[in-house]
Amino acid sequence: MPSLPLRLDGAERLLLIKPSALGDVVQALPVAATLGRRYPNIRLDWLVEEEAADIVLGHPAVSGVVVSGRRRWLRHLRHPARILPALAEMRGFAADLRRRRYDVVLDLQGLFKSALYILATGAPIRVGFAEGREGAPRVLTHRVVAPPQPVHAVERYLALAAAVDAAEPVREFQISVPPEDSAAAVASLAPARRPRVALHAAARWRTKLWEVSRWRALAAALLAEGIGVVFTGGREDVASAGAIVEGLNPAPLSLVGRLSLKQLVAVLRDVDVLVSVDSGPMHVAVAAGTAVVALFGPTDPRRTGPLGPGTILRRDLPCSPCLQRRCRIADQYACMRELGVAEVLEATRALLQARTEPLGNPQISQITQIHPPPEPSPL
Repeated sequence: MPSLPLRLDGAERLLLIKPSALGDVVQALPVAATLGRRYPNIRLDWLVEEEAADIVLGHPAVSGVVVSGRRRWLRHLRHPARILPALAEMRGFAADLRRRRYDVVLDLQGLFKSALYILATGAPIRVGFAEGREGAPRVLTHRVVAPPQPVHAVERYLALAAAVDAAEPVREFQISVPPEDSAAAVASLAPARRPRVALHAAARWRTKLWEVSRWRALAAALLAEGIGVVFTGGREDVASAGAIVEGLNPAPLSLVGRLSLKQLVAVLRDVDVLVSVDSGPMHVAVAAGTAVVALFGPTDPRRTGPLGPGTILRRDLPCSPCLQRRCRIADQYACMRELGVAEVLEATRALLQARTEPLGNPQISQITQIHPPPEPSPL
C-alpha cells in the first residue's frame, strides 16, 4: 500500500464520494472547501444521491455534481414493470462515471454502495478509510486510518483530505441558495411573528424521537410567550406533525412537506433558533448560521453534534450513547423520554435572548448533561 500523504499535483479530475445522508453531506462540506483551496486547478466533482443533491449544487469549490438515483432505483427494482428501465438507468450511470475519467476518487462513505461507485469510475487512485465497512476498503489503493473515536465527523472527513496533502482545513459550510428560493422562504415565513423558533421533530431512527406530547407542550409554551413557532419536515412527516399541531391555539405555522431543500436552508437562515432532534436539518441550521437546541439520546454529540452556537441537551445514562436505531433496554427510550419540556424551553429562551452569532472556527455546541430525572413538567 503506497505511503501517505499523497500529492495530487499531476491530477486533473477528482471525485468526492459522499452520497448520503443529509446531515453527513452537510458535515462533508469543509472537505470540498479544503480541497478547493489546496488544488484550485483540479476539477472537483461530488457524487451525491438525489435526496441531498441540493446541498452540494452551487458550492464554489465543486465543479460538477454527479447525482445518483440509488434509492429510487432500489424502489423500482421491487416492481416488475420498472425493473428493466431501472437497470438501464443504472448501467447508463455507471457508464457515465467511467467516461468522466477521474484520476482520483476520495470515498468519505466507506460502504458497499460507495465501493460500487468507485469501481464504476475506474480511477487509478482510490483513497478511503481503512475502517470502512461491507468490504469497501478492498477496492482502495490508499487506506487512511481515521482518528480514534470519539472524534467529530467533520474532523474525521478532514483527515481524508489531509491524506491527499490538503492538510490546512477550511471549516466552512457553504450552501448556495438561489434568490427565488430565498424569496419563497420569506413568503412562507410571513405568517409567523418574530422572534421565530423552528421545531423539527422528525428523524429516521425511532430512538432519536421525542414524544408528541412534549413537542405540543413546547410549542404551546412558546406561542403563549408571543414567539412565532414554525414546524419543518418532509412529506413523510406530514401525519406526525399534524398530530403535534392539531388543536393548538394560536396555531403554529407548519411548513412540513412544503419546502424544497434549498427553501429549507433559506427558512432556517431566517429563524432565530431551531429546536431539533439529531437530524439533517439540525446540521443545515448550523450551516445557515442559526443557533440550535439539539436533543440527543442514542447518538454521541462528540461525533455528530452541531458545530456552532447552541445548546445540546442529553440525559446522562449509562447506556447512552448506544448508537442504536431501537432501544434494547425494555423498549424504554429513556434517553429521550427523560428530556423534559422545561429544560428545552429554558435553553430556547436563553438562545433567543443571546442571539449568539456564528463562531469563526466552529466548535461543538455547549453540551448540557441532565443528571437527575426531571420533575414532571407543569407545561
